[in-house]
Amino acid sequence: MKRLKRRIKGLAIIEFTLVSSLIFLLLFLILALGAYIFSLQMVSEATRKAARLATVCYVLDRDNIAGMVVDDIPLVGFTNANLEVAYLDASGGEIASDFEANFGDIKFVRARATGYGIQLISNLSFLGNNGFLAAPAFETILPAESLGVVRPQTETSPNIWNRCP
Repeated sequence: MKRLKRRIKGLAIIEFTLVSSLIFLLLFLILALGAYIFSLQMVSEATRKAARLATVCYVLDRDNIAGMVVDDIPLVGFTNANLEVAYLDASGGEIASDFEANFGDIKFVRARATGYGIQLISNLSFLGNNGFLAAPAFETILPAESLGVVRPQTETSPNIWNRCP
């Protein structure tokens, strides 16, 4: 009888080890995927913020917008190089240069996040390249608003430019 109890006890330890390792793997997978989904949401929020800032900031400040947004986003490895702001005409074509001369043609603002990836736990290497998952490109397009120009109150006063830091 004692021998049978020992055998059952040993079997219970083996079963616990097998089942608990699967449960811990599942738990780590859920945590890693939660972090990945959070990162995707933050990248999407970064494009929304950048597009919103670009609609109300002067066009010459477009290179500063990415820096302002990246400072507010709690993501490791997300830099200014991952966020691009562009101005579009009515047909959706990008206005690439001389923004002040083409100021009247700007009808939309586009913010795009590309080239960002999330490093998961390396034990989850079956999810990507050694646990690294590339985020898809996110894009937000908004209609241009003031573009940083405060309209004058009278006909004789010049335009006032609202510059973003």
